[in-house]
Amino acid sequence: MNKLLIGAIGAVAMGLSAPASAADMAARPYTKAPMAAPAPIYTWTGFYAGVQGGGGWGRSDETFFDGPNTAIFAGSQRYDTSGGFVGGVFGYNWQSGPAVFGIEGDYHWADISGRSAEINAGLGDTYFTKIRGFGDIKGRLGYSTGPALWFVSGGAAVGDIQHRYDGVPGNVFVQNDWRWGWTVGAGAEYMFAPNWSAKVEYNYIDFGRSTIQYSPVVTNRSEWTDTVHTIKVGVNYHFNWGGSLVAKY
Repeated sequence: MNKLLIGAIGAVAMGLSAPASAADMAARPYTKAPMAAPAPIYTWTGFYAGVQGGGGWGRSDETFFDGPNTAIFAGSQRYDTSGGFVGGVFGYNWQSGPAVFGIEGDYHWADISGRSAEINAGLGDTYFTKIRGFGDIKGRLGYSTGPALWFVSGGAAVGDIQHRYDGVPGNVFVQNDWRWGWTVGAGAEYMFAPNWSAKVEYNYIDFGRSTIQYSPVVTNRSEWTDTVHTIKVGVNYHFNWGGSLVAKY
């Protein structure tokens, strides 16, 4: 009897100390792997509006035909202009693959000016040019590399230009003129947040020819050809129905 009891106790002890098999263990709970972060898709399609500003430098080429100048004045001259501007822009882009096509218009309030050297010896007579404002309507052709857009542009330009002859008292002539011309340029834009982009752009603008008529005599006038280079920086907002960063799952 004692031997049977001892054997039974030993068998139970051995069963308690035996390692559990895989079949005896509870199944581990299933944990779903975390989803990968969505890959962004950048689209430039849609309307946008923004603010921009910068600086400009150029030249005013003046040709004198007849009038208040003495013979000391040779008949033509060139002088530099420079200054700053600030304004706004509105446009639309359409993207197909990496190609981006767009049209935009902008306008700037400006103070880009310059003055000639003295044209009548000892009298202090000078000519003065001031670009008081300018804008353009142009097309854009761009190439998108995700959040970056590289583009060229070109179209029509308009300028609010003042030319003035500052002579002796009583001999001052002023002409304020809106002149149409053309512009070409290039730039880059970067989408730094959903719906928002920053840009830098260069433009060359030719405002065509302006005239001061000193008297009814046709030849009694001066003519100017004004050109300017501009560098502008700006921030654009792309409206919700296009031109924003879209998450792809």
